Amino acid sequence: MDSAAAETHVWLLAESQLRRAASAPRYLWLDEDFREGGEPPEEEGLLRVRAVLSALRMVGALSDTMTSRLLGEFRAALAARGLCTPGALLSGLAPAAGGPGTGGQAMTVRGPSAASPAAMAPGGSYRAIPLGRAVPAERDGYVGQVYLQTLVLAPGRAAIMTSFVSSWRGVAGHRGTAVTAQSPSFPPFGGSGLTDDRGRHYRLRFATGEAGWHESGVLDLSPVPPPGTRWLDMPLGPGRAIRIELAGPPVAPGRAEPRAPRAPGELLLDAVAETMLGGGPMPGIEATQLASSLSEVADALEAVGALPRDSPAAARLARLCRARAIEVRGRLAGQGRGMDLPGPWASVLDHARRREGRRDILPAAAVLPEIDGARFVLAGLMSGERQATVPVFAWGWEPRPRRFRPGQPFSWWARDNAGRWHVGRWPPFDMVAGTFQLEFSPPLDPRATSLEIILTGRSSQVTATIPLTWPGRLAESEDQDISY
Repeated sequence: MDSAAAETHVWLLAESQLRRAASAPRYLWLDEDFREGGEPPEEEGLLRVRAVLSALRMVGALSDTMTSRLLGEFRAALAARGLCTPGALLSGLAPAAGGPGTGGQAMTVRGPSAASPAAMAPGGSYRAIPLGRAVPAERDGYVGQVYLQTLVLAPGRAAIMTSFVSSWRGVAGHRGTAVTAQSPSFPPFGGSGLTDDRGRHYRLRFATGEAGWHESGVLDLSPVPPPGTRWLDMPLGPGRAIRIELAGPPVAPGRAEPRAPRAPGELLLDAVAETMLGGGPMPGIEATQLASSLSEVADALEAVGALPRDSPAAARLARLCRARAIEVRGRLAGQGRGMDLPGPWASVLDHARRREGRRDILPAAAVLPEIDGARFVLAGLMSGERQATVPVFAWGWEPRPRRFRPGQPFSWWARDNAGRWHVGRWPPFDMVAGTFQLEFSPPLDPRATSLEIILTGRSSQVTATIPLTWPGRLAESEDQDISY
């Protein structure tokens, strides 16, 4: 990609924004100048230049160093004209460590990727065995149930995805509970481990990440059961155990089909759209900043060859901006008014405010084919009033949920058989190493009996269908409403 053309385009944009800021009327009081709303011209210009630099960096047209230098020089040019003081605008951005030519005052543009490429997923067999067992248990002084969702067997790893749902009642004061002195504590069932059909013993190691109303965790087995193992016994107390059959038929595998490659600018703009549709905190701010400068961003992407001039991606995003009350300037404003939203986007917007999802946990399991060097195993489903959450084991890819995600190649969607579409995102909390969680919103249609999960990469698309056969309602809190 032509970095010289990218730098030239940025400077032309910066010069136009400098002229605009310099020619704007100045008033003594800020509210006199902007009583109708909006931002000062110099700050709006800085936002536009920053958005373009961020987009060009994300598609590989500019390096980190060049991005920071150009942004710092534009800020310095504003300050030299008396339009702002150094460091006065967008002070929330982190300063670069002594960017070249800026006296250490350059400002960095955050990197795009929410995920980093890791080593290729190991070859071998990947299996998912749905368990669907709910066990009365106590954790941190509170009683509740631990849901054993799915056992995953993969090269070098064997683990059980769990969810603990608390009743928010202390053990001593709880009445009418099935938890007794002989009931297991969680984790990890008294450290008793597992035993297989040949009498071999396996240790359990429990780890958990941050969580919402259900606390998800992973029970890792050590060592990994060897091929030919028929079953595992998990003791729950004196004379009590759960038997996990390993010799049953595998779950239906996912399906893969090739996908035509797309321009990096199209991937970026679609990632912005999906982030806006899926909501979220800080990553959504980054996407909104790009969308707010869509006209300038699209022009820059076209100028460096990252976005075909006949691509509908920018017009689609302009139409979504219009639906979200984000102003779009220039030619894209008219194109956005004349275009319909894609069906999945329209479905998400139509159902965005629904709060009708069933509250339950399902031992959903699916093994996805290899995609762009990565492997994913779906290991459960937690349905809530506002979204459905799917825990995932991953190999060959490591997500970073607190970062904006256009730099990574994967897009997650789902469609239930009642016709409702759901966009996937990573919630802003950490999970156990080698796993992450996907939140699909809006919530599942209460009438749905199956869910098709669609993962799209750079070169292919894989799908897996999960039956929605609910085992029973979740135990409700006895002290407080733990939904949110």
